[in-house]
Formats: sequence, C-alpha cells, structure tokens
Amino acid sequence: MKFKDGSACPAPDVEALARDYEQARDLGEVRLGRLGLYLPRLTQTVFLPLAALAHVYLRLEDLPVGMGCRRVPVGQYFLMAVLRNGGSYKAALTDRTCGDWALEQLHTLVPELRTGWVPGRD
Repeated sequence: MKFKDGSACPAPDVEALARDYEQARDLGEVRLGRLGLYLPRLTQTVFLPLAALAHVYLRLEDLPVGMGCRRVPVGQYFLMAVLRNGGSYKAALTDRTCGDWALEQLHTLVPELRTGWVPGRD
C-alpha cells in the first residue's frame, strides 16, 4: 500500500503505517488508527498524524439524491480535520455514531486536540 503524508509532520516508516492501517477502524471514507487518520484515495492513502491535527469536528451536509424534480436532500455526516499548518481535510462518515465515536477516541488519544464545531469558523 502506498501512503502519502498529508501534513508537514514526519510520518513513521511504511511498515508501522501498514500495521496501524490494518488495525484502524473503518468509519466510511476515513480510518482511525493509533498513529493518525487514514484517507484512502484511488492510488494512495493520505496519512494525517495525530500530532498534525489542530481541530476536528463533525459536519452535516444535505446532499441532493434523485433525478430531475424528484431530488430529495439526504443528510451526510463528514469528519472535518483542520491541520496545524492551516490545511484541512473532509471525509464522509457512515453515520453520526461513527463520528461521535471518532471524536471521543481522538480526544482520548490527544487530550489537547480541540474537538467539536466552533461557531463562526466554518
């Protein structure tokens, strides 16, 4: 598996990332492991180390589903990750329960990490 470092922080070696990726919990378009967040893409997996995260929160977006005039908005939850260097990533989640679990685990792994939505920032 090919990993791409999505931040300016140095990443662990490929073997450690592969082991952590295999043990990481699948939450939809993102996996949460002990070393960081993994965002699988077509040709590679973006790795975001826990040390690179400044703020994480959940976001609910209404996505139109259907065709023509029969489009209905359906809610989709996303995990938003803001990096210390100013970048950000967005990944769709399976459901709200996965998002709440991810925020709890991230707060446990990195107690100083800001979690939850901050009014006026998004």
